[in-house]
Amino acid sequence: MSRQFEVIGDSEDDDVQGDVMGDVMGYGGPMGSYDGGAQVIGHDEDGYPVVVGRARPKRRGPMVQLAKPGWRNSQLAPGVIAPDQGLLTLPMSSFTFTASAQTNTFQGQVQKPFRGERFLIRVVRTGTTATGTILAQLFVGTDLAMLDVAPVDLEALGDPQAFGVRLTMKPAQPGVFIRALCTLDTVLVGTDTIKVTLQLLGRNIH
Repeated sequence: MSRQFEVIGDSEDDDVQGDVMGDVMGYGGPMGSYDGGAQVIGHDEDGYPVVVGRARPKRRGPMVQLAKPGWRNSQLAPGVIAPDQGLLTLPMSSFTFTASAQTNTFQGQVQKPFRGERFLIRVVRTGTTATGTILAQLFVGTDLAMLDVAPVDLEALGDPQAFGVRLTMKPAQPGVFIRALCTLDTVLVGTDTIKVTLQLLGRNIH
């Protein structure tokens, strides 16, 4: 509609003024823009007809309904997003075990509130003595993230093909380190190496 209406009473059509129901009294658009029993009783100073009665806009074709995806429901305004949680990864670095470096602490420092759920590990072994198990103690800050102090097989826990190894670790606040204190149960000899890359998937607030 090109002009606004004052709507009173009931209407037979729910399309008047964007689904506002009622009789139309006031100013309409150019002559012939309305049907459904509207009566033109004069014209205003701009040449628009003054109409009373029941009116409905002529349809301009099929209406298109648009629906935004669910992941945009947290948008408060264009470019303004409410705090939400996401599933992201925390890098915990890479390290190569050698004959002179049999232990290492893998760690990552979170920048936003985070709760770890799943370790992922990649191991590349070189040499005949690179067969040792990678044993780890897991910590969230200073808190042990295990039910006992005995180290666990990190490669089995973080195997990408493993099933049912999702954890519910203690939430970590910004600045807290998540660590895996690792050692080998078999000594490397000569130039043999075991290269390990570790990361932790979890939920964070962003």
